[in-house]
Amino acid sequence: MNENERIPMQAIKYALAAFGGFVADYCVLLVLKEWVGLHYLLAVPLAFLAGIAVNYLIGIWIVFQRGRLSIGKELLLFVMISLLALAITEGSMYLLTDLLHVDYRISRLISGVLTYLFNFFSRRFLIYRAERKEDKISINA
Repeated sequence: MNENERIPMQAIKYALAAFGGFVADYCVLLVLKEWVGLHYLLAVPLAFLAGIAVNYLIGIWIVFQRGRLSIGKELLLFVMISLLALAITEGSMYLLTDLLHVDYRISRLISGVLTYLFNFFSRRFLIYRAERKEDKISINA
């Protein structure tokens, strides 16, 4: 099976990983907002950290095979992608909640779909892309 044929199955598996991460994220968000009393824009990044930790662990366990990168580079790219995803989340939360007056819980569900798509394709093609033949350099002596 070539790399492109694996995308639908990886997307389904990643959806499970993302769902696990999102459940952690959403539950922490509710606790921080409802019980601790933090403003939702402060609670979102804290909850997001819990979600990406769960997502990463599930992702490397059942979705993606370790790619061509060292673990250090892989984690660096993962964090960079996650920071961009957090910016998308915060921006969409502000737009939906403050400007359009959508309840923050609904806003987080909508922003979750946006970040799922961004995260899957970014991680799939930047971090966990299988090494292609043209990526390999062979030295013939």
